[in-house]
Amino acid sequence: MSIEPRAEVAQERELPVWDGPVPVAPETAGQHRVVQRICARVAPEGMAVGVADLPPGGLQVWIDTASPLPEQESWVIHHRMAREVALVGWHCDADARRLLVLGWSVACLQNRVRLLQSGLRRLAGFEQTARLAVRLDGLTPGDVPVSHAAEAACAAVSRMLRWPRRLAELDGFERGSDLPYLQLLLAQVMGLEAKVASACQEHLVMARVLARAVCERHAEHGDLAAARREVLAESRRWVRASTVIRGSGVTKPGHASGGRPHMGLAERRIAASVHNHGAPLPRKNR
Repeated sequence: MSIEPRAEVAQERELPVWDGPVPVAPETAGQHRVVQRICARVAPEGMAVGVADLPPGGLQVWIDTASPLPEQESWVIHHRMAREVALVGWHCDADARRLLVLGWSVACLQNRVRLLQSGLRRLAGFEQTARLAVRLDGLTPGDVPVSHAAEAACAAVSRMLRWPRRLAELDGFERGSDLPYLQLLLAQVMGLEAKVASACQEHLVMARVLARAVCERHAEHGDLAAARREVLAESRRWVRASTVIRGSGVTKPGHASGGRPHMGLAERRIAASVHNHGAPLPRKNR
């Protein structure tokens, strides 16, 4: 029996070693920033949060403390983070040690669509915003500048709405997917987010106008409680004022509309502050 000589084994090729920083894809860097913002908001004040890439893909998040937290407390914090991050549309897994943020989830994106639609329905009412705005966040007109009181009222309304801060956490993040059905869901989500942001802006405009009106009424007669009641009474016609704004392009200048309600101080200021989306484009002369 003859034994043939073995073929020579090729020398193993040595791959070059990269000493510099590992490049990060733009979508990964954007996801990193968004997750960091959300988890920093959810974590207790003063508690640092670590975020790093997950080797198979995605991110891992953990509580960065000098000494380990009790297991129960750590479990609760990580699951709170998971709940908030999942509201953006990502699939999340959490335990007592860390949070894993993976890819887009159809179920989570559909849940975000429902959440945004529910938010739009709630933003259709302005009564709670008006009641909060006239309080001036506890400030007294005359003790602070009018602009400061208006900004404080807007900040209080923004905290109450919650959506402005949540949407701001997504600033600069370009969302996309290679899968067509995920692309459609993401487009629906971003469209609803734009509508929610616009609705929130209307609430903030109203808060600023009402806060300034309270300060001016207080300057007239010095009765803060009466100023709040007067402005709040005018603010209850906000929906009718919005209807007037949208329909103002239909009525010719100088002609009174029979069905148009009387506009009070707050309504006039709101009408002047909100962009007229309902006015038709001017027709060209043929």
